[in-house]
Amino acid sequence: MSRRLFASFSKYRNAVGKAAKHEDAYTDLKPSTSASTDSCQLVKVSHSWIAFKQINGSIGILPVGTVGRIPQDFHLLSAHGSGVSEWEFSPFDANCLITGAENGEIKVWRIISRDDSVSTELVLTINTGTGKGVESIVHHPTSSEIFASASGNLVQIWDISGKAQGTSLTSPAYTLTHPNTVSSVSWKADGALLATTCKDTRIRVFDPRKQETSVQDGVGHAGNRSSRVIWLGEKDLLATVGFNKMREREVAVWNAGDLSKSLDMKRMDSSSGLTLPLYDEDTSILFIPSRGESIIRWIEISDSAPFMTEGAAFSAQGSVNGAALVPKQLMNVMQTEIVRILTVTPTSLWPVSVNIPRKSYLDFHADIFPDTKSTTPGSTASEWLCGNNGVVPRVSLDPGMAGKPIWMQNGISDRPVPSKFVSSATTVAPIPKVVSQPSTIPSVLAPAPVPDSTATTVPVAAAPAAEPKSVSTPTAVTTAKEPTTEASVTQDKTNPRTANPSTASPAVTTPTTSKAPTATATSATPVAPSLSKPSSATTSPLVSRLATQRSSKFRFLSFKPYHTSSHFENIQGLSISTTPECNLIEVNSKFLALPLHGTGGRVGILKISEPGRVGAAVPYLVCSSDLSGFKFDPFNPNLLVTASDDTKIKGWILPDDGLDKENPVTKPNWTLGAPTMEKISLVLFHPRAKDVLLSASMDRDDPTIRLWDLKAQKEKLAIKGHKATIFSCAFNHDGTKIVSVCKDKKVRVWSATTGELLQEGPNHDSLRSCRVLWLGDSDVIASVGFGRGSQREILLFDANDLKRGSIDSKKMDTSPGILVPHYDADTSVLGVSARGDRVMRHFEIVLENKDHLGPGKTMFVDVASLEQGSLQQDVAYLPKKYCDVREVELAKMYRLTYNSVEVIRVSVPRQKKELFQDDLFPDTIDMETPSIDADEFFSGTGLAVAPQKISLRPADMESLTQHSSLTPVTPQQGGNSLDKFLLGKQQVAEDERKRLAMERMFESAKESKADRDTLVPDTGIIDDDEWDD
Repeated sequence: MSRRLFASFSKYRNAVGKAAKHEDAYTDLKPSTSASTDSCQLVKVSHSWIAFKQINGSIGILPVGTVGRIPQDFHLLSAHGSGVSEWEFSPFDANCLITGAENGEIKVWRIISRDDSVSTELVLTINTGTGKGVESIVHHPTSSEIFASASGNLVQIWDISGKAQGTSLTSPAYTLTHPNTVSSVSWKADGALLATTCKDTRIRVFDPRKQETSVQDGVGHAGNRSSRVIWLGEKDLLATVGFNKMREREVAVWNAGDLSKSLDMKRMDSSSGLTLPLYDEDTSILFIPSRGESIIRWIEISDSAPFMTEGAAFSAQGSVNGAALVPKQLMNVMQTEIVRILTVTPTSLWPVSVNIPRKSYLDFHADIFPDTKSTTPGSTASEWLCGNNGVVPRVSLDPGMAGKPIWMQNGISDRPVPSKFVSSATTVAPIPKVVSQPSTIPSVLAPAPVPDSTATTVPVAAAPAAEPKSVSTPTAVTTAKEPTTEASVTQDKTNPRTANPSTASPAVTTPTTSKAPTATATSATPVAPSLSKPSSATTSPLVSRLATQRSSKFRFLSFKPYHTSSHFENIQGLSISTTPECNLIEVNSKFLALPLHGTGGRVGILKISEPGRVGAAVPYLVCSSDLSGFKFDPFNPNLLVTASDDTKIKGWILPDDGLDKENPVTKPNWTLGAPTMEKISLVLFHPRAKDVLLSASMDRDDPTIRLWDLKAQKEKLAIKGHKATIFSCAFNHDGTKIVSVCKDKKVRVWSATTGELLQEGPNHDSLRSCRVLWLGDSDVIASVGFGRGSQREILLFDANDLKRGSIDSKKMDTSPGILVPHYDADTSVLGVSARGDRVMRHFEIVLENKDHLGPGKTMFVDVASLEQGSLQQDVAYLPKKYCDVREVELAKMYRLTYNSVEVIRVSVPRQKKELFQDDLFPDTIDMETPSIDADEFFSGTGLAVAPQKISLRPADMESLTQHSSLTPVTPQQGGNSLDKFLLGKQQVAEDERKRLAMERMFESAKESKADRDTLVPDTGIIDDDEWDD
């Protein structure tokens, strides 16, 4: 009987969910599959953009209209110094993105799109003051500038109206305190009330404008795992998902006015996967995907018993790690698509469409598409704070009716999809483009006038012309208050109204009011272009196809920690309070050096060959004053040089068996100093010349770079000319030039033999510390530091022309951590680490003149980044000769955390590891063998000697190039008949070889089993004498 009743009133009982085809998914991505919080969905969708978490911790931003294989240079937003825990789009501005971090910081961003690029602009920074991760960000359903955030035990409601760009906000409009950590937050559809779930298993309802304590609360799911709450639209009903005491998953419906007992509760199953409930207000359907599962359940919610009616579950494309609902305005309504869910898989973002089967798809089925909410807010922030509950206007999804919404006539925006996203493997559905109406985005983002509210819209009749033409005269008058946001909406390519120009109805919108006459076509009237398919000669970025963007062979760079037995764990007494110019870890083939707490400037020395639990017994040496820098001699692994606040440079010869744990070393082997030398900021060894050391110091307000001859124990050259503290220095590849960066915001190049200033130019526009290095044997210099507004950045310079400024730049994020660069000249990969970060970014640098790369090109190519669970303090690398090339190990990294040193293998996945990958391992410079000595360097006689290079190929390994040259070349398909015949013959021979190998393997297995059966017959009977007495 109940099933018959359900069939009589439910329009959605036959809903069918189906994963999209491969060409309609967003593929070739590396989204993160691990969420920082239980409520994080890992992906969010606005009318224009998709924001998803990358595996490197940044937020990837894609246009919604681009599907297929995504080029690797799409925009990445490194929003925070710590990990991003939650993010949310504004429902009234598709370009407004709000992000929350694990340290309690919230930022408001504006997404800016130009013809060939996408960028993000920081609008507002919010400090929640909790210091804990942001669990939820939920935008207000009716007000354009109000949103709620949950962090720790607080739910804070923020008003971001009227805030100037780049400012900070610390005071919320309302604060709702809970006794324990808040798990989820949900607004009622009218924005008057708010519901929360908490770790104490209780459900609470708040009226924040009346009181900051709950007006209703009750016990929710009894399990100790987090639960989620969703307010069911404008109904006075709540839906929750969680676990009971038996760890079974449950879904329940509650009366928001009486939370003492649920109206209905269903036990789902005993799976441990966290659910991600998604509620569609228009259809009253609650979709329940689960992390790690491929099945998506759905339940239709009604106002009376039975409150929940479960429909037939459907499958996604593989296991689901995150999911989000796509806005209703993007549905393919002519194919009866009522809901689209965008799911996160390990390598893609995959849409799943929910359709209602119908006999005919020629007409719009209004019975399953009620009017949906528009993008016009119902109230401003000030109106809501004063007690007004605005109503968001609703619009019809019918593409052909007179009252159709503005966004359907001219799209959400006149912004085309950036051409960088349109490659040979990418398909974009063509859309009509008409000039947009003014936008009502929040004033904090981009103020815009609001059109008059006395408007109406008149559709244009379809013209039956045989050849579609552009509309040249205004034929429709728009007077509806339906401004749109600056974003693009793409109709599904299967939509017959879009695919068939003869049946399409192009429309022209002319803003008018009751006080002004209608504009003419020769004035400000927007003209709608034809809906016909663009020709191949069109220059629109939306339909043009460009060549595939440059991708790096290191884009799949992997970072795999060695076994824990190779790590140095539980190191007690580590110090991270050294100067920003001082590295926190130094490593060579024998020793590991770390700064330690304690008086006198202590440096702990550990043997590389003795990893494990270190504890408090760290052998160390004492510098007699606070440490300001330390370095190992690259040509003598037993020599450690330290600089300290007593203005002395000291050399320590370490014994091969290490230092005594009981007796610290207090007396250096030698000491260097100068009468005018004051605070030393860094020490650095020459890359080619033995016994040549560089130091930078303050000399009575006259910053000086000195070059020392360690063999003669004396100063050889003093380079003066800096105006402020020297932050960093680096030699070029042959050691003849020195680049320095200074607090006066300048970058300079000096002659290392004469001290002459060769070049000078502007550097980072900040007084904060920065680092510099020379990129291999090129003339490109990289500097990492801070720009305006404390935004971290990487600048590239031409060493021969510093006056022009940077030749390319890469904006990172806004974080206080000092960036430290690490460059591998063999692979051109630049790694950037920072103290207190979890993520280490990597880029391949294209060492070509940027002018030769073409317009819109960059020298930075993003590659995979390292993301670990613990905060890093610094990293160091062993020389290339110590990498395991058999495992395609490009680098051996030592990563310092707050109490350990992790050993990490940096490698590239390759199939034929039995071959030496000589495309990844060219002959490399032997960093441990000097090419000249100090006398030759300072006299200038040995500078022409080339550094010694070595091959990393083991004697018993065949190189990939050699193997390829000996392997017969496979004829290409599409050639003549002989080529095709040879190709088929070779393929048949290969298949036959594999078949014979499998048969031999099975025969060997059968013989082995027969031998075992002969030796030990299994009768199933145990003799009496085999029993124990």
